[in-house]
Formats: sequence, C-alpha cells, structure tokens
Amino acid sequence: MMENMDKHNILELFLNDDVQKLLDHFAGMLDLRVTFFSRFGLPIRRGQEMPNTAYCKFIQQDLGHLEHCQDIDQAMRERVTETCQPLSYVCHAGLREVIAPVVIGNRLAGFLMVGQFRTGDQLPACALNYCKTEAQKKELQEKFFSLPKLEEDRLQSVIGTLQMLIDYIAARELAVFRPDPLKSAIDKYIDEHYQEDVYLTDVAKMLGKSISSVAQFLRNKYHTCFKDLLIERRLCAAEDYWKKHPCASIRECAEAAGFKDQFYFSRIFHKKRAMSPREFRARWNH
Repeated sequence: MMENMDKHNILELFLNDDVQKLLDHFAGMLDLRVTFFSRFGLPIRRGQEMPNTAYCKFIQQDLGHLEHCQDIDQAMRERVTETCQPLSYVCHAGLREVIAPVVIGNRLAGFLMVGQFRTGDQLPACALNYCKTEAQKKELQEKFFSLPKLEEDRLQSVIGTLQMLIDYIAARELAVFRPDPLKSAIDKYIDEHYQEDVYLTDVAKMLGKSISSVAQFLRNKYHTCFKDLLIERRLCAAEDYWKKHPCASIRECAEAAGFKDQFYFSRIFHKKRAMSPREFRARWNH
C-alpha cells in the first residue's frame, strides 16, 4: 500500500536523464503520446516532446472542452492511486488512454500516461455531439483519422510494456526521492527556534534569499506558508510535552511550545486538532 505523500512532502522527485530516453524510444516505436506526470498531475517529461494531437487540440480549444479533459484525467489518477494497477479507459472524446501509477519505495512518484490514439475507424458519437455545425463535424472527422491507430489486440502489449518500463525505472533507480534542500533548511530552522519569536524575515536572512522568494517557494511547491509551518511545529511540541507531562497546565504547555498567549494557543489548537487542549490532555490522563 502506498504511503500518504503529505507525510513526505519534504522529499523531492528526481528523474535521471535516462527516463527521457526511455520515453523517447517508447513514443517513437509506437507513434504514441507518452508522458510522465508528477503526483500532482503536472507533466514532467514527454516522449519526443510530441505535442497534443490536432484532434485533441480541436476538442479542447476550438470546441471548448479542456475542463472535461482535466476532470477525467484527475478521476483516473485517483482511481489508479487506489488500485496501484495500470488502467485502460475511453476518454470523454472517445479516445483510448492508458494510465499507470509510478511507485518508488511505496511512495507515489507520479503517473505514466499513454494516450491520444484511436482503436477503431468510426468517429465517436460523444465527440460528434460537441460539434454545433457540419463544418466542425467534417473538420473533427479529418483530425480523427490523422490520429495514430492501435489495434485492440496490441493494447494489452502496450500496457504490459508500460508496466515493465515502470519496473525498470524503479529497479535502476532512475527516479528517486531526495530531501529538498531548501525545505529541509526551513524545517531545521523552525525545529531549532520554534520556542522563540521567529519570523519569515529571519528565515529569509538565514537562507540569503528575499522574503517574497521564500514565501513563493512554500506557497507554490508545498501549498503552505511559514506561519502555518511554525504553528504546526509548535502544536506538535505541545502534544509531545503533554505526553511527557500529562498533569501540566495549559499555560505551561503553551509556553513550552513557544506560544506566548495561552488563549490563542487554545483557539488554534482547537481549530487544527478539532478538540480543545483540555480534551487532548484528558486523553493522556486516562
């Protein structure tokens, strides 16, 4: 079973350049779009840097159904994350897609997707329904027949090869998790100073970076801010303190964890932990 990535967000995925070569060979051999997506659904590497097919561009841009593509991609990522198995499905535009989770050391590293190909010679009715004019239907049909075609009996071979590719990447350690040096430095600073009055300006100065660049780094890459990281560290310290000193008062615990105001501590503890400090303390007194 895959571990929750939120517990390991300090780790960054690094891809060896050989991953790009493998994707290039895979794409070139079958003339198919093959892409390595991050665990958040962002494209990281693309085989032969092949752009979207004209058919998909027409569906997404000219006919205005980009959100439908994004929604089904998200739904399929969630499904294979649960099953940990490759999945073949038909997208909203009637094309076949294959998606497989890439798991490194029981952690979800991302997804490999092979897509934008047809398995038959008939334009899908669901795609035709998007067209409002005969001219659009004619253009869509032309773009449909320009798609690469993969016979159904070859599809299972593609799925099997895709899984072997993922296993090879894992076995050869072509994709590995390593500590993010900047996030590690921020966390280390908080660990060492959480009991003090510490601010983002202090961390930025220690790192030799601007306040805005550190704030943007945390927001864009980890969807958090320095204040929330500091509060979480202090709350964890408070919990650890009460586990060791179950009879300590709320004021004593708040001060030990770096909170100067016990009433603020009580409010933020209840907000983040869905229970009051008294309720938490009571659990460790029984």
